[in-house]
Amino acid sequence: MKDSIVFIAPNSHINALAQSAVSQLNLNIPVIEAYDHNAIEALRKYPSCHIVISRGGTANYIKGIKGITVVDLTASFFDIQKSLNELIAKGCKKIAVVSQDNVIGPTPAEFSINDIEVELHPCSNAEEIMNTVNTCIRNGADGIVGCVVAVETAREHAVENAPVEVDFYSVKKGILQALELERNLDNQERTIDRLESLLNNIEEGVIIFDAGNKPILYNGYASRIMRPEPLDKWYEVLEEEIKNTSDATRLISLNQNKVLIRVIPLAHDSLEDKVVILQDSTAIEESVKTIKLSSYEKGLYARHNFKDIIYSCPSMEDTVSLAKRFANSDSTIMIFGETGAGKEGFAQSIHNYSPRAKKPFVSVNCASLPQGLVASELFGYVEGAFTGARRNGKKGLFEMAQGGTIFLDEITEIPLEVQSQFLRVIQEREIMRIGDDKIIPLDIRIICATNKEILSLCEEGKFRYDLYYRLNVLSLIIPPLRERGDDIILMFKSFIAGFCKKKLDDIYLDDEVKDILLGYSWPGNVRELRNVAEAVSFYGSDIKKQNVERILYRKTGAVPTHHHSSDSIFRDDLTLKELERYYYKYMIARHSNSEVAKLAGIARSTLWRKIKELEIED
Repeated sequence: MKDSIVFIAPNSHINALAQSAVSQLNLNIPVIEAYDHNAIEALRKYPSCHIVISRGGTANYIKGIKGITVVDLTASFFDIQKSLNELIAKGCKKIAVVSQDNVIGPTPAEFSINDIEVELHPCSNAEEIMNTVNTCIRNGADGIVGCVVAVETAREHAVENAPVEVDFYSVKKGILQALELERNLDNQERTIDRLESLLNNIEEGVIIFDAGNKPILYNGYASRIMRPEPLDKWYEVLEEEIKNTSDATRLISLNQNKVLIRVIPLAHDSLEDKVVILQDSTAIEESVKTIKLSSYEKGLYARHNFKDIIYSCPSMEDTVSLAKRFANSDSTIMIFGETGAGKEGFAQSIHNYSPRAKKPFVSVNCASLPQGLVASELFGYVEGAFTGARRNGKKGLFEMAQGGTIFLDEITEIPLEVQSQFLRVIQEREIMRIGDDKIIPLDIRIICATNKEILSLCEEGKFRYDLYYRLNVLSLIIPPLRERGDDIILMFKSFIAGFCKKKLDDIYLDDEVKDILLGYSWPGNVRELRNVAEAVSFYGSDIKKQNVERILYRKTGAVPTHHHSSDSIFRDDLTLKELERYYYKYMIARHSNSEVAKLAGIARSTLWRKIKELEIED
């Protein structure tokens, strides 16, 4: 132990007990018999000592030494009882127990043992002990129990006395406490070493100023930022910023450099230290560039989380709750929902809520994949696989999602000839690049989405039944906006607040505007609602009925006189094809073809087919 623990025994009785306990525990702890000032002199021989076991006044003397922790040997009730019995046997009727408060406890007390009166007098030093013994004897005490000073004072008055001696088990307990304390101190030292190592290896300057404005802890990065200012001038240089203890990070000029500073008050023991965190703005800019280049390359990231989904209706609450449960599984998910309902937002949220959150998120719109090149885009290819192939080949989208999640939107647009290959990927979780003979194992989560009735397509032979059942392991159905009631109002206000850069409470909608929004059928769902909110926000945060109507029904020339779901522009007697025709006719009247394709989540080539099939005039 290198003498980190030393036992100071103030008398021969405790010395003998300590020697016995140390031997029994097979420890190498020095045991010294010394009293008061002599104990301090004896400790000078043990410079590595930082824990002392002792008792009474001697323990109190040692507590004044800086860097030393003292374990007090306290007297148990049985120790005191033993001494009391000794005096009772001698005929004493009024006994005073007088000793250091770290031996018999800090609280005075009076009690009786049969007809014997006992008073407990804890004291803080030898002079107080002598005065207390004298007072007790004057007040009729015929017996004194206590420490060496108390017993010697009683003898001077020829009063019966008995010392309070600790027993073997109290001494052993004190040694075990010292060992536990040493382990805790070692752990604290290791923690401090680790903290210092951490502080010196982070790319931020950290300075802790104490209540007297002196830097008591700082790292090397802080020294570099503060250079060439001397240490005793640091507070003076930063004084104005340190006085501003808001949590906000501020940009300041420091030694001709731009530095971000944040000040955090650290209260303890009725005092307050201040932690100052400094960051070099140039280094931050470089870090941001690096992060953006690595995280945003090819869009391999998910920016949406469940907290971004605005809702209050029970159906959405159930949907979000179910999606969170799905996130903890690796099973394939099929998301069903109308165009613009937020399928990709849910897919991204599931990814960010899952254990794969820090891995890539690859989003693929299957309708936008070039016809004839779908397989090569999904599975990749090697050099020379086909005419026009890249010289070094290319990773497929599945391979790019390795370790993370691949989201396949409009999954029904995958050609039949590719669906069989896709089925194998799902079953085996492995791919082979086109033109290659090597198998690449995949560790990915697959999420698919569609706005179509897949089973109908299966019946028509346009989608494989076996693929459908492989994809539809976990089903998530996103309710359309028109079925979400007051969510429409909540989301509209939130979008307006964002576009106008105002607080949500600053946005007011009167009942007429609410009726218009709730009465509209929202064929474009959340996407259309956001677009309408963006257009309305140009009129300011004071939302007017006429402005909402102007945006909702622009170019259609039809503004309904009533705004209830029963009077919606989409009637209940419309067939699915008529409804689809009306939707595209309605959207084309309001937007360019490129915008319609983007809002509907389809490729322009698909839009052209729709226009032709539905006989819509472009």
